[in-house]
Amino acid sequence: MCSNNRFRWAFALLLTLGLQWPAVAGVMLGGTRVILGEKDREASIPVKNTGISPYVVQAWIDAGEGKNKTPLLVTPPLSRLDPGKENILRILRVAGELPADRESVFWLNVKEIPEKSNEENVLQIAVRSRIKVFYRPSKLPGRSDESRGQLKWAVSTGPEAQGAVLKIGNPTPYNVTFTGLNINSGQQSINADMVPPFGEMSYPLTAVKAPQAVQVNFTTLNDYGGETPEERVQVPAGAEPVAVKAELVPQPAPSAPSADGDKR
Repeated sequence: MCSNNRFRWAFALLLTLGLQWPAVAGVMLGGTRVILGEKDREASIPVKNTGISPYVVQAWIDAGEGKNKTPLLVTPPLSRLDPGKENILRILRVAGELPADRESVFWLNVKEIPEKSNEENVLQIAVRSRIKVFYRPSKLPGRSDESRGQLKWAVSTGPEAQGAVLKIGNPTPYNVTFTGLNINSGQQSINADMVPPFGEMSYPLTAVKAPQAVQVNFTTLNDYGGETPEERVQVPAGAEPVAVKAELVPQPAPSAPSADGDKR
């Protein structure tokens, strides 16, 4: 029995060593998000093959994993992309009702499928990229870049009256996407994602054991996928989130060049 097990392990190791793994994914998207306005005929995003091999590019839109029925369509759904070449994916609104008082969010999926290799013992992997698509009605009040300043905050009692949670309420019709939440100058980092329109998210706090005021530093993403300047809020303890004015976090001044002119 022991010798058989050794043989199986040795065979598995030799098989693994004999496989050739492909290079890093070659198809790159020209953005991290897409916004389709109600009055826009379409929204588009470029895809480019930065690799050395051709790929078949498959594209589709869903409303979340397993929710493939959406009122949006991406074209072309299937195309060939040669090395160094670029194509444009177009996203269009088709039949279907969507809320008129808030943004709706979907997902654009782009899968790169390598051509079948003529070599032996080559493991090929189809890589999928996934970014958000926001459908934005035309008559929404305010502006999307103002929404983060209208967020509501509270530190409340956790589930089953134990511990504490950070509650963030979004009273605006726009999605607010965080790139990070930092509690009390580094005591805890929260991998927050997105607070939906007119919605609320709760995150467990380990930095404090009971509801109390905390300082939260945060950054968000703008319409172009860029990170907004870091801001901070003094979040009070309370059952329900309340409006708290955020202030910009001062950034250190750039260091002056040395006397010999070396700009490091």
